[in-house]
Amino acid sequence: MAALGLTACGGDAEGEPGSSASPAATSAAAGETATPTPTPSATPEYKPATANGPAENVPVPQMPELASEESKEGLEAFTLYWYDLLNYAYESGDLAPLEAVTEDSCLRCQDVGKVIADWHSEGRWLVGGKVEIDGTGTDYVEDSAGRHQIAVQLVSNELRYYLADGTLHEKSTESDMQVDVLVARYESGRWLTLDVGVSGSI
Repeated sequence: MAALGLTACGGDAEGEPGSSASPAATSAAAGETATPTPTPSATPEYKPATANGPAENVPVPQMPELASEESKEGLEAFTLYWYDLLNYAYESGDLAPLEAVTEDSCLRCQDVGKVIADWHSEGRWLVGGKVEIDGTGTDYVEDSAGRHQIAVQLVSNELRYYLADGTLHEKSTESDMQVDVLVARYESGRWLTLDVGVSGSI
């Protein structure tokens, strides 16, 4: 934030009565060094993954406030946020934000995480694979273990796997519209994904 300066008015350059010296000038006269105004650092430019190389400076999705609420709307918002983190992981290779809101017992999550981690190591990278959400639905009924289910209608885009030398190793085609069922529980003031299963194409 820029510092506010005071402009001298009246008097002469010698600081006769009637002049108003700025705090910086007064400090300098007392032998003190004025603190320079810090220059804001530029935000690194985001570059999406392409056939020419991996993504750079991928922005981390921020959780909306609603996603922390213990309500039907909160679960829906959390579910969208969870898939945003999944897309972020595919592009960046950074699994930490996704793992922070996912139970270790989620086997499908572990399988997907292993693919992402493997293909973002030793110079390899992924392009695509983005999950696009078409809609969600839940009756918001809690079972005896405090779990809720939410159906997620989605499409997974084409995913390409690149070797470190830039060779296209393989690719998966875009999926048909399908429905995932995400299982979550609200605990310690937040939602946590326990499992994600595919119920089939539609």
